Amino acid sequence: MCQFASLLFHVPSLDFAVSNLLSHSKTFEALNLSEQQGWREAHYLPSGEIGCRTIDGDSVSPEAAAKVLREQFPTFPGFLSWAFSHGASLEDRENEGGRTVAHMAARCGYLPPGFDRWELDAKDGWTVAHTAACCGHLPSGFDRWELASKNGWTVAHAAADTGHLPSGFDRWELASKNGWTVAHAAADTGHLPSGFDRWELADERGWTVAHEAACYGHLPLGETVESLLAKPMRGSRKE
Repeated sequence: MCQFASLLFHVPSLDFAVSNLLSHSKTFEALNLSEQQGWREAHYLPSGEIGCRTIDGDSVSPEAAAKVLREQFPTFPGFLSWAFSHGASLEDRENEGGRTVAHMAARCGYLPPGFDRWELDAKDGWTVAHTAACCGHLPSGFDRWELASKNGWTVAHAAADTGHLPSGFDRWELASKNGWTVAHAAADTGHLPSGFDRWELADERGWTVAHEAACYGHLPLGETVESLLAKPMRGSRKE
């Protein structure tokens, strides 16, 4: 797989072309272009790094091509906006794991405004929303927490595991296929909010959130597994 994002440039005109942001070869094919016509490969990375490749005999250096690309697109989001307006698709996929351009954009926080294809998934069922959740890039008001990968790991699990659940989140009972809840994921990494009270939630083995928090030293000060499980259950989500 090419680095995200891939594009082509022309020698000597320094025009730019793009079709598939994950594959130079697919862009060549889709636009019916070739190296024999003077087209060369380039990358514009989310970090802002630009790389251009020339071949022996080209009248333009890689540095000169990168300079022109930078002048035309000073920022990576600006480049992405141009690419999408010139035929690049968020749904193009890499060959190996099946992740899409949208997954790559979500990882670096550059999904276009109004994006709503959160269910786009890779071969393992990992959706664009999972990727955004892991990196803290879900938009305010996101509500598709139940989207799940093939092992049942939901978007909420992904956000809880990395500490990116929004304030007021209350769907702690969402569970993976083995009963591991969102609360377990948050307890494991120390990301349960102050005032959390669903300690009794248990996986299919009976292992509670309180047990998980205790295992990793994340119980509230002065509490034990026994003291937490002895408290009346409060704040249960009513379906």
